[in-house]
Amino acid sequence: MDWGLQGKVAFVTGGGSGIARAVAMALGEAGIAVGVADMRLPSAESVAAEIESNGGKALAVEVNVTNSDQVNDAVARVEAGLGPIDYLANVAGFAKFVPFLEITDEAWHDLIHVHLNGAFFSSRAVLPGMISRGFGGIVTVSSLHAQIGQPRAVHYSAAKAGLMGFTRGLAKEVAGNGIRVNAVAPGPIDTPGWRSGMVTGGNMEEIMEGRSQVIPMGRMGAPEEIADVFMYLFSPSSSYVTGQIISINGGEVMY
Repeated sequence: MDWGLQGKVAFVTGGGSGIARAVAMALGEAGIAVGVADMRLPSAESVAAEIESNGGKALAVEVNVTNSDQVNDAVARVEAGLGPIDYLANVAGFAKFVPFLEITDEAWHDLIHVHLNGAFFSSRAVLPGMISRGFGGIVTVSSLHAQIGQPRAVHYSAAKAGLMGFTRGLAKEVAGNGIRVNAVAPGPIDTPGWRSGMVTGGNMEEIMEGRSQVIPMGRMGAPEEIADVFMYLFSPSSSYVTGQIISINGGEVMY
């Protein structure tokens, strides 16, 4: 599909795997130069190489999104190598199941740092350029768990809920600058992160089958299905959409 985005530049955090990898690949296929940012440089380099092997343009950068200096440096390197950043995909994150009373200070801060601070640092780094050009798009990954809560993942639910408020507040602040800010709230998506972080013990196929039974569509989602919504939210097709949280969960939660 032609999204009308050729020649633009995007910065994708957590781009080395999972949903972020699917977003980076979709952007590359649409003719967008992609800054693939990940704390694991080999993973970012692998995705960037795949984008380029498909005829696209990409640059891998190593960054820990909890470190504002590293984020600023990564954004500067991408802009020096690819050009001014038009789109930001805030995807970097992780999740763990832990009973509430077993959540340590460190575990709590880790979730907040990666999700909330990561989105804040990355957005703050790209916004001056977007504002000066009067154009830009930011899409952040929240979660189903932010909407309904999740036992044994209170810190994750809280961090992802914070991203909803972050999205709406920022959207109102920069709408007059030609910048649209939205978020997606996925349900269970079959990614390496979901398999390793959200699931502990048991037969994987049985776990996935059981999880699918509570979803009206009867299955878990695929990363590419989230990437398609990113593409819509970045594209001119969504030119009147900002401050929205798009639920992508197979009908598990309906508003």
